[in-house]
Order: sequence, then structure tokens, then C-alpha cells
Amino acid sequence: MDNWMTEFPVHFVSAAGVVFKEDKVLLIRSDRRGWEFPGGIVENGEAVLDALKREICEESGIKAEPEYITGIYQNVAFKQGYGPLEGMTLPTTVNLVFRCRYVEGIETISEESREVGWFTPEDAVKMITQSYLRKEFEDALGGRGVIHFDTFKRTPQATEFLNCRTL
Repeated sequence: MDNWMTEFPVHFVSAAGVVFKEDKVLLIRSDRRGWEFPGGIVENGEAVLDALKREICEESGIKAEPEYITGIYQNVAFKQGYGPLEGMTLPTTVNLVFRCRYVEGIETISEESREVGWFTPEDAVKMITQSYLRKEFEDALGGRGVIHFDTFKRTPQATEFLNCRTL
């Protein structure tokens, strides 16, 4: 019998969006990661694009529409849970990043975002301090039709990029 029958593979799937409003991009500031673009875990039974729009609105107050996918990123490291999941080991994550356009709404903070704002892409790159998020953001600034695929191992000490490709 194969191992997958006894060690069933489980991954979190997340969806995140780099939202453009004219020549500015939307960033939120969270307590855990600092400045980042909005996104989060796809819930059971939820469509990826529905989760993307929900997470953007929950974290920023902004309604956005996805235009195209810019990257698929796989974190192959397990991580320790936080908040209500503290004490648990969380599975690996597959992150889907989309370029989105602003539809409507006013920037609003939430439990997950301490600040929300619109910034030039050049300023935003400097504000994002997590290396894997900066890489995903920079990839999203590229043109339509280019999809990036990266595998990385993010630990509390560092992020190690294992396989970066353009598809």
C-alpha cells in the first residue's frame, strides 16, 4: 500500500491579490508580517476567486476583481500555528497570487490589518519586508501571460528559495 493512504497529503491553499487603482497598489499592514498585499486561506467548499475577493474585502474594505494569475508559490515548510491554532503544526501552503483591479470601497482596517493604503509600486516594494512576499509582489508587477512558479521553505529564521521558474 502506498504511503499516501496512511499519510494523506494536506496543503492549505491561499489566494492573494495585488490590487491596482490607477497607478497605485493596495497594501495592508499586519502585526505578523508587516506591509503586504491582502489575501488568505481558501475555506472548505469555497471557490478560489470567491476567497480572493472575500479576503481582499475583509482585510481592506476594498472590492476588487481579479484580472489574471501572476504566480503559484509553494511553501514546503510546516509552521507553528498562531492565535486560535497556537500549539498546532500547520501544513504546507500553496499560494495563488492574482493581479486585480479596484472596483469600489473605502480603505478600512480590520482585525487582520492595522493600516490600509494605496502606494506607488516603487514605494510598495520597499515597504514589503518579507522576502517571499516581496518576490510575489514583484512578480505581479510583470505583464499579463507570465506566470511565476516558486518553491520555497520559510522558517522563522529565513526564507530559502528552492525552485524559481517562469512558465
